[in-house]
Amino acid sequence: MRRVRFAIGALALLWMAPLRAQEPVGTIRGRVTDDATQEPLAGVSLRIGSHAATTQADGRFVLPGVPAGTDSLRARMLGYAPVAHEVTVVGGQVTVADFTMTAQAVGLSAIVVVGYGEQKAGDITGAVSSTGAMDFNPISPTVAQPGNLIQGKVAGVEVVDNNAPGGGVTLRIRGATSVNASSDPLYVIDGMPVGTGGLAIPGQDPLNFLNPDDIANITVLKDASAAAIYGANAANGVVLITTKSGAGRQGTQIDYSTSASASTVTKLPAVLNATQFASAVATYAPARVSMLGSANTNWLDLITRTGYAQEQNITLTNGGSDRFYRLSFGYLNQQGILKGSSVTRLSLGLNYDQHMLNDALDIKTDIKASRENDFFSPNGALGGAVSMAPTQPVYDPTNTQGFGTGYWDWNTSGASASNPVAATNLALDHGTTWRSVGNVQASYKMPFLSALSAHVNFGYDYGQNVHDQFAPSNLADQTRQGHGYINIYDGLTVNSVAEAYLNYAAPLDVVPGNIDVTGGYSYSQSHQEYPSIQENNISTNLLGEAGIPSCSAASCLTTSKNTIDSKLISFFGRINYNLNDRYLIAASIRRDGSSRFGPANAWGNFPSVSLAWRISQESFLRDISQISDLKLRASWAITGNQSFGDYLQYAAYQYGNNSAQYQLGNQIVTTIRPNAVDPNIKWEQTKSYNVGLDYGLFNQRISGSIDWYTKNTSDMIFTVPIAAAVSFSNYETTNIGTMKNTGIELSLNARILEGRDRGLAWTASFTASHNKNTLTQVYPGASASVQAIPTGNISGGVGTTAEILEPGFPINSFYVCRQFYQNGKPVDGKYYYATGDSTFTSNAGQDNCDARGLRPYHNPAPNWILGHTSNFTYGDWDLGFTLRAYLGNWVYNNVASQAAATSFTNGGSPSNVSTSFLATGFTVPRYLSDYYVQDASFLRMDNITLGYTFHWRGQPLRLYASVANVFTITGYKGVDPTAGLLGLDNNIYPRSRTITGGLSVRF
Repeated sequence: MRRVRFAIGALALLWMAPLRAQEPVGTIRGRVTDDATQEPLAGVSLRIGSHAATTQADGRFVLPGVPAGTDSLRARMLGYAPVAHEVTVVGGQVTVADFTMTAQAVGLSAIVVVGYGEQKAGDITGAVSSTGAMDFNPISPTVAQPGNLIQGKVAGVEVVDNNAPGGGVTLRIRGATSVNASSDPLYVIDGMPVGTGGLAIPGQDPLNFLNPDDIANITVLKDASAAAIYGANAANGVVLITTKSGAGRQGTQIDYSTSASASTVTKLPAVLNATQFASAVATYAPARVSMLGSANTNWLDLITRTGYAQEQNITLTNGGSDRFYRLSFGYLNQQGILKGSSVTRLSLGLNYDQHMLNDALDIKTDIKASRENDFFSPNGALGGAVSMAPTQPVYDPTNTQGFGTGYWDWNTSGASASNPVAATNLALDHGTTWRSVGNVQASYKMPFLSALSAHVNFGYDYGQNVHDQFAPSNLADQTRQGHGYINIYDGLTVNSVAEAYLNYAAPLDVVPGNIDVTGGYSYSQSHQEYPSIQENNISTNLLGEAGIPSCSAASCLTTSKNTIDSKLISFFGRINYNLNDRYLIAASIRRDGSSRFGPANAWGNFPSVSLAWRISQESFLRDISQISDLKLRASWAITGNQSFGDYLQYAAYQYGNNSAQYQLGNQIVTTIRPNAVDPNIKWEQTKSYNVGLDYGLFNQRISGSIDWYTKNTSDMIFTVPIAAAVSFSNYETTNIGTMKNTGIELSLNARILEGRDRGLAWTASFTASHNKNTLTQVYPGASASVQAIPTGNISGGVGTTAEILEPGFPINSFYVCRQFYQNGKPVDGKYYYATGDSTFTSNAGQDNCDARGLRPYHNPAPNWILGHTSNFTYGDWDLGFTLRAYLGNWVYNNVASQAAATSFTNGGSPSNVSTSFLATGFTVPRYLSDYYVQDASFLRMDNITLGYTFHWRGQPLRLYASVANVFTITGYKGVDPTAGLLGLDNNIYPRSRTITGGLSVRF
């Protein structure tokens, strides 16, 4: 009987199959927009029967294979009220169904770019911060790098620049994670990972090629779970930069902006004036009074200026139903406030997006290119302006005192300060950088399964720079050393990336909820070449930098060429599960293989898991209307770091010099010796934990987040001393150290005044972050002398360092002696022992700050970073400003620490010193006195902008004026309390105050 029933059932199924195959089906296409702004909405979930789809970045969706008939098409997205429409599908035809949705909690529905995809802000389970162009710091010549745009805007991100035109900008996300390897984040521009090493002239920002006017959004992946999809490159966080495109635009549009600015010095090193200097020489070196002139020269004023700048940007945007593009051109010309320094940049950008095959195929092309010319203030000009005697004239009319240059200089062979004006006008230091980054991305929705899409990404990163330096042999500092020089450096870097991955995103039928799965492969390679030629003791200055004079001595001409190749192969996967926007789970895994390690350690696995619980969706909170969002997050992940030198797993051989030769019979043989090597060198790994809370009140009128994290880095790569008998080298690079970072971050955003009917509106944001860094281990089982590694080279003495790497303390802690004071004044050469309150005194004429008193003392990293931004609008007026504060950061004032009576008595001539000498009267430099480690906490208004927008021929036109670096309140006595990541203030490029006026118009 059962067999009969089975046979009847099978026949029935076979009979019905062709009927189902012939059942007519159609396609639903449409677009979902915000009913208030008419902007497209991405990430909207649509469902009709058993068919589901998600809208793309332009708000469009396609639902193929829908059975003919009438049914309800439902649209749903977190932050918007759900919508349902009756839709009639006709077999073989396309039905258009457009939706508008009403916002309820706007911030939750914003689309955020993440690794290999996008997510709604409300669905994110990691610590991610996204900043759009409307919230950037105002673009000006001093805000010409991407990092400056988010300075003070993102909790947990420290932005440090070197103040020079086009100068390097360094980001630290939740503190440093390494010592020898890089602590810089990975930058990804429009899906293309870009390099930073070797792609710019040293001291310049490798991201200068990217015009800030082209940037639409910067997303920072702060915790490891968010960044782990990038594996070996993500130990220091990831910065995703999305550039502007023509998406959402209809027709042709031209935008033009122009600005002009003037920059002035805010503070220079404080040195003795002519009267004070003459008095000091008379007191401490009376025999040299006759060497002094009668001039009153302010050398620092002579090498500084008001720096003028202009910037021009023009863009052409065109959008249609299935194609849009944006073409941009930018020009920047900025003078530095130090004479001789400037930057000129030409930039081009192209974004092209084409939809084909009924929106099933999407091809995007993004290309950025630039040429940058950099001129630098010649080496030694700023130091010369600090040290040159203010009693001496600038020019030498008799041409007898300046080695034939026409500039006055000390005519002595002894060590002396040199005329900085001569160096500025006669020496040359400049370079040119060409850079282009581009990629082509294609995504294709499978016709047999609309929720499944295939993606490929092919990209390149090309950079070439040429750096020329020339110092004529008749410059004073060159004559005293017996040479002039010409150096030519050339760098070429070519990186390429090929990636392919599949993505499946759809509601689940078996269990409730939505799933988003990504899996793929990545291949990247890098090729670098660094040829150089250097000539010392040049025979003539006539050629300048245009040629290389003949050289008779074999030692005066040096040529080299270094070539570096590396590869990284990766497999990656990620799964996101969303149950009713209430319970969220994300997990990822990446397996990386790097050529920078030996075969036994080439591969590493980097997993992550994160969870989120939207408490506000629970029944006990759902009826509290004041709470629009409350989400608890937790995550764990492991990331790697391979950003250090290449070929460290192999022995490198070095030719000996003339003093390291060996005689074999009658032949002199040059030795070749290997360095110490660890063939088992492997990944640095950072294991991270993060717990966070996202909150929103009053329909997201108030929103923000709180995060606590800890990061433990192991297998840190250190270069440490080894026993002399073990190798031909005294040092070896190996995995031995561990480090820990813990911290807390807080952010708050508020729409304080709504500004209805063009009334007064006020939005404000506040950020606060605290990070504690501790070096937990350097060399297990080694002696204390090996556990503590000196670092932080300073000017003065021979090989003097002022910082230490010691377990139990933050990296780069200052390593100094505790100064003894009497009546509030430091006592010359008297210090406290490292422990206790007893003191010891240096021998006469010596500085005996040594192991008796040296101890770690503070560090350059701030304990707290605070940020605040306010934006006001009233009618057509807008006003905005940004405040930033560092608390608990310390700086070593190396300009002041060189001030001592020996500056007037030693060398071939008396040299000027910092005004700190008037307070100390030190007889010899006390480089390692903690008197020079100074509290550099500060409050700074980074910018303030006032603008007015009116309409011209139906298009917006905006006029604005802004001031950058408005004021700084600090107790630090040096030039700038943000004196680099290492906190060493030694004749750094001064900070400027910049006033900018600009205009933007649309045609």
